[in-house]
Amino acid sequence: MKRLSLQWRVWLLLAIALAGFGGLRGMSLFSEYEHIQARELDRLNTQSKVVEDNLAHQLTSIHRSLLSIQQALPRWQGSPAGRAEGQQTLINMEAAMSSVRTFAVLDAKGIVTFSNHEELLGRDLHQRDYVQVPRRMLDPKLLYVSPPFQSVLNAYLISLSRVLLDSKGQFAGVVVAGIDPADMNILLKSVRYSDDMQAMLLHGDGKIFLSEPNLDPAMAQDLKAPVATSAGGLPIGQALGQLFGSQEHSLDSRLTVVRTVAPVNLAMDKPLIVVLDRSQDKLLAVWQRDVLTQAGAYLALVLISSFGLYFYQGQRTQKIVAAKRLKLATEAGDVGIWEFDLITRIYEWDDTMYALFGMDRQTVSPRNDDWIKLLTTEDLQRMRDATRATIQQDKAFSMTFQIRRPDGEVRFLHNRAALYSDEHGVPRRLIGATEDVTQRMQQEAELRVAAAAFESHESMLVTNARMEILRVNQAFTALFGYTSDEVVGQNPRLLKSGRHAADFYAAMWAELVQHHRWQGEIWDVRKDGLEFPCWLCITAVCDDKGVVTHYVATHTDITLRKVAEEEVNRLAFFDPLTNLPNRRLFTDRLRQALIKAKRDQGHAALIFVDLDRFKPVNDRHGHAAGDQLLQAVAHRLNACVRESDTVARVGGDEFVVLLTSISQSQDAVQVAQKMHAALRVPFHLPIGQSVQISSSSGVAFYPEHGLDEATLSHHADVAMYAAKAAGRDQYVMYEPALDHPEPRPE
Repeated sequence: MKRLSLQWRVWLLLAIALAGFGGLRGMSLFSEYEHIQARELDRLNTQSKVVEDNLAHQLTSIHRSLLSIQQALPRWQGSPAGRAEGQQTLINMEAAMSSVRTFAVLDAKGIVTFSNHEELLGRDLHQRDYVQVPRRMLDPKLLYVSPPFQSVLNAYLISLSRVLLDSKGQFAGVVVAGIDPADMNILLKSVRYSDDMQAMLLHGDGKIFLSEPNLDPAMAQDLKAPVATSAGGLPIGQALGQLFGSQEHSLDSRLTVVRTVAPVNLAMDKPLIVVLDRSQDKLLAVWQRDVLTQAGAYLALVLISSFGLYFYQGQRTQKIVAAKRLKLATEAGDVGIWEFDLITRIYEWDDTMYALFGMDRQTVSPRNDDWIKLLTTEDLQRMRDATRATIQQDKAFSMTFQIRRPDGEVRFLHNRAALYSDEHGVPRRLIGATEDVTQRMQQEAELRVAAAAFESHESMLVTNARMEILRVNQAFTALFGYTSDEVVGQNPRLLKSGRHAADFYAAMWAELVQHHRWQGEIWDVRKDGLEFPCWLCITAVCDDKGVVTHYVATHTDITLRKVAEEEVNRLAFFDPLTNLPNRRLFTDRLRQALIKAKRDQGHAALIFVDLDRFKPVNDRHGHAAGDQLLQAVAHRLNACVRESDTVARVGGDEFVVLLTSISQSQDAVQVAQKMHAALRVPFHLPIGQSVQISSSSGVAFYPEHGLDEATLSHHADVAMYAAKAAGRDQYVMYEPALDHPEPRPE
């Protein structure tokens, strides 16, 4: 006992010494960690103060400019010369202040009366926040800071505004300055001293105004909904007055400083918020390497010390340790050891055997043969035959059998036994081992099921990690025409059709590496060279350590599905009678055409065509003749336009034509004239009838007659009905004088 106590005492002393040394090194490393964070927070705080001071100066300057505009406004409004002076003053002020994009004065109705941008004059902006909020507050001392918004000039701005009151204290308008994001973006860039540093400017409501570098596009382009949290994870939806001054936060992987910009000499309804943060991973990279190095050295010290002491003491306890290892090995392997005395007919079991059979050592019979009742009749007979053969022939046996344990659970066990005889050759004992093989039996069954599933109707192939084909099923041969001998050892790229670019396969491989699976539509090629679409599913098979060992791919021919999809698409976007684009497809093409024309500063035209005297054709010759006439009209209209133009059927006898990339309105008139003449030529229908109709057309030209789809369509419609009202059989170019309240002719 004294010797055992001494051994434990030595181990305790070693543990205390190692723990003390490790604690000292840990405290030193933690102190260094705190020093690095404190130093970096101080640096971030300094940079945020630079941004705050600069923004405060800009806000104060803009506020003074708004005051000067407010004071000069009565003089500007008094005379035409004053108005010219006001316009020029705003232009000069905008040129002198790089941080301001727009100066404007709005009257009580929200109409722009003065602005450095002439295109804003006369615009109705009464619904803007920078008009509505001052109108509600009526506080002449308050500087209103709007959330970020998209201006009518397609600029992303924050506006500062002050309310204008008349002599009775009633709302008379606002004076507004729009902050230029470019100037502030330069400021955010200037304070970034590391590539992993993020600098953001937020509105007091939490909406992001600027970020350097840019955030995810989905977040950066959401100009309506405020972000839920700042880049550092700080709650923005709460009262931001709690964030005044500077606050430092050490969050998961970012080190963040938040500073609120609200100059004390300005009464602002909302502040601006500056957020600066850095990645702790990069900041602490050197420290982390030092931690790993010292941890490795400490671990080596622990291992060497422990191994030396263990080796010294292990010489004395080698036999005990060996016995424990043997016991642990059998228990860990779930193997039970048993003996059967051929003289006394008594079974001796270890604890594992009782656990395997679900029996209690305290309740078994004196001979310990209750386990026989757990076997099926067939397995019991097999067990007896094998035992008899082992005793009589000294033949070791190995067999698997099934039991139903007392708790009702069915298990599969495997027995191995050998005969022990005395020095005279007389059999004395059977010595054996039993293990639970239930899981192995289940796995073998699953493998058989998997083998059956592999030969399903789905085309399947299996490759190794080097993408060499190991196996294909019969469905693969039927689909691609290759036999197993032709593809085994090959790379699946032999199925490539050549329709997909390298980027497609690079994206597929990246998805496989990251998620261990990919599925999608792909074009493959059969052995005979025929290309066809299929749905490909690839799954990576990994070992216990997560290393990919195989890939399993299934191919499904989707040729018929693609044909069906194309038919559905045709029915959804094309008129089934004339095969022309329907209203849905035409609306989309019109929207795309106007976007392109606006971007390229080009022109486009819209022609509404309504057939005259179409109803009598239906009434006299029947609907079949009417359908044939509509098909012939569609053919003639298509023949009058270019391939880049669009002819659509939007009603019973109503057609609309979109002309893109034209240079002048006369081009559209010539096309309308050409279509009008084409439709006046008699139609000889397949049913043997000859009919003659005419058309009434209305022409609208972009951008002169409308800047959006609705306006342009309306004006083309107005021109068409003007043609009908004028007696039909003609085309009319839209002009404002055509707008009138009289009812349109049917």
